[in-house]
Amino acid sequence: MPRGGKRQGTPGTGYSNRTDLMANYDQAKPTASTGGMQLPPLSMYPEDTPNLTDPTNRPNEPITAGLSLGPGPGPTNTDPRLDETRNLKKWLPLIEPFLDSPETPNSVRSLVKYIKGT
Repeated sequence: MPRGGKRQGTPGTGYSNRTDLMANYDQAKPTASTGGMQLPPLSMYPEDTPNLTDPTNRPNEPITAGLSLGPGPGPTNTDPRLDETRNLKKWLPLIEPFLDSPETPNSVRSLVKYIKGT
């Protein structure tokens, strides 16, 4: 026996007091959650969505392209954090004197450890 009584409301409609839940149903209007940008239209039919049995859009590219092993070009991007860390090392002489203060937050101490690589 279900508890809480009979279900109220109309099937297929939203709750009038939860306008935030209804905001995404009307994609023709920009909402605050999309930053005022128009959302792309959703596919209406399953045939419009690519699947694993479809032919490739890149027939001349090996499947291992972008990996560090196998045929094809290797990885093209490097980790930008390494360059950023090297650039931060020049600021260590300015930051390190603050490490002796008991008021220095642990996040600053962790940042200095990260920059030093310890």
